Amino acid sequence: MKHLLITIALFWSVTSFGADSTLVDTSYTHYRKRAALMSSFVPGLGQFYNEIGHRKVQGRKHLSWWRAPLFWTALSATAYFAIFNGKEAYLLKNEWLYRKENNGINLYDKYANISTNDLIDGNDTQTFGFLKHAKWRDYNIAGFVLIYGLNILDAYTDAHFVSFDVSQNLTLSFNPKVYSNKNYGIGLQLNFN
Repeated sequence: MKHLLITIALFWSVTSFGADSTLVDTSYTHYRKRAALMSSFVPGLGQFYNEIGHRKVQGRKHLSWWRAPLFWTALSATAYFAIFNGKEAYLLKNEWLYRKENNGINLYDKYANISTNDLIDGNDTQTFGFLKHAKWRDYNIAGFVLIYGLNILDAYTDAHFVSFDVSQNLTLSFNPKVYSNKNYGIGLQLNFN
């Protein structure tokens, strides 16, 4: 209970300060590689690291942390379906092999009403056979790897924006320029105030 209260107090103190200019830390250095490494070791950790950077450098909150639960949900869903489809493919393959070796005797009761050939290919009543479960298992593994990589890429990309100036004092103006009597042009001026 003591650890829970400390965790809640720490979370409250981290999330409670807002966009106050006195809280902006100009000496803070945010490392992009650290954010990517943190997200590669623990998905979503780099997003929390970037959130701390946004709060220290820009004094703004709720820019990065909310993406971590999205990655956790997507990774959990793809992992669950990969495990589910892998188990079903394994059971269907074992049932098929057992029937081939034992003259059509069932190994698992839940596959008793499915013919031996339909265990591999599936049919209208049992839409998923071994081949379809194996294919969807492979798709889910590829989706897991893709989402995991997207998590790392998101942390690395968002770390670039921690020190990027997004204040309201940025101005962009176009002005006519005269280079010589016959040459005219447009000047572009970007001010950081």
